[in-house]
Amino acid sequence: MKTIKTGEPSFTELIESGSVYVDKTAYINKLLKMRQSFYFLSRPRRYGKSLFCSTLHALFDGKRELFKGLYIAEKTDYPFTPFPVLHFDFSGMDTDTRRNFLSSFREQIRDEARRNGLEIEDSTPARMLKRLIDAIYERDGKVVIIIDEFDAPVTDVLGEGNGMPGYIRKSFSTFYANIKKSSGKIRFLFITGVTKLSNMSIFSKMNNLLDISMDRAFADAFGYTEPELMEYFGEGMDEYMEANPGKYSSREELVSRIREYYDGYRFSKDSEVTVYNPVSIGRFFNSGCRFDNYWEQTGVSSLAVTLAKRYDLLSLVGEEADVGLGSFTSFDISLIAGDGLTRDSVYALLYYTGYLTIADGDDEGLTLRFPNREVSSSFTKALASRYIGADAGSIVYRGSRALAKGDLAAFMDAVDAYISAFPYQLFERQDERTFHLIFHSYLVALGGRAYAEDAGRIGRADEVYERERAIYVFELK
Repeated sequence: MKTIKTGEPSFTELIESGSVYVDKTAYINKLLKMRQSFYFLSRPRRYGKSLFCSTLHALFDGKRELFKGLYIAEKTDYPFTPFPVLHFDFSGMDTDTRRNFLSSFREQIRDEARRNGLEIEDSTPARMLKRLIDAIYERDGKVVIIIDEFDAPVTDVLGEGNGMPGYIRKSFSTFYANIKKSSGKIRFLFITGVTKLSNMSIFSKMNNLLDISMDRAFADAFGYTEPELMEYFGEGMDEYMEANPGKYSSREELVSRIREYYDGYRFSKDSEVTVYNPVSIGRFFNSGCRFDNYWEQTGVSSLAVTLAKRYDLLSLVGEEADVGLGSFTSFDISLIAGDGLTRDSVYALLYYTGYLTIADGDDEGLTLRFPNREVSSSFTKALASRYIGADAGSIVYRGSRALAKGDLAAFMDAVDAYISAFPYQLFERQDERTFHLIFHSYLVALGGRAYAEDAGRIGRADEVYERERAIYVFELK
């Protein structure tokens, strides 16, 4: 099997090194054939946005040789005409102080100017960008602009519990306003981020920016579909099964378990297609097909989990949540720093950051749920740690080990420790439901399949938990 790179490699790096590249160029072709030229797309971090951006960059650089064998080169008539490209990545900007922020902002623009053979005098970032676009347009014609992780400086600051500093808001507002003013000089604009921010001027002033985040045509443009999993990683499955005879009865049994752990992300209410997390899949195969919560290791935003301390733990770990569509189209991230977030806004944030996904929906709203075992376990453990501290991980591990050995007495000791670690305020209502949902959250954190109030032919079980080849049924009193 080809090498799998799970950091943040560029398209050029993957192709030149002969590593696995799951061909997504058909979606670039869709973008280029649409009547619009200005696009926005949101996806959780570590979901392939940067790779998609670097693929766009190589395409507009006219590097036809890198696309040999890929959809856009083999099945379309795309001419690979080179265009000047401005490619910004805002994920690593220094936001500690106003001076540091503006300095790093200017440096990104200077770097892009130098890469295009130009020098730009220091000024505000917005003015520097306009001068750069004007200079490139006069020399070469229309420019392509790619902006990756546009919201990273904002979410990074808010994740520390601060309000959005005025200089960040003002700098970005004027920056995007100048892009709008220069639209006649721009061939193509593609902006990615985690959230759609209603108060950053980007969406209010750039009314020619088409949001394709929930468009059914791009539901599987990021992440891996099951056919892609079989095509690009099937050889790795066969190698594992050959090296571990008897571990699984068939490849389908292995695929079924992979699906349960890492599939389930759905990004359009109008499409039934679901996708696998690409980083989790890469790390799974690089770890010798070892099932683990790679989600915890990818540095995903902790902002959502930090916020959840203000809200009811039990409702977040419980059943599916219905959320009005307005919470997604008018999301105001500045409310995160204060107390203005509504319940629906919290759920929208959990969707944007990849903790929840679409289960169902219509023109009025969406029903959200955990996508898979990996995320439900990771999120629940992280959320529990906000209530009971660092002991959460060790208590979960104790319970997991006890069940692996079939030691139910040790398991119940771990359950007692878990419940006892929660603050007493959470148990002001001494009813069965409170304890039931706390218990349910523990089973979810263990990583198995937990079902609350599971109805069967002869009655309803309070809790059913499946783990490998064992099924546990609990009656709670």
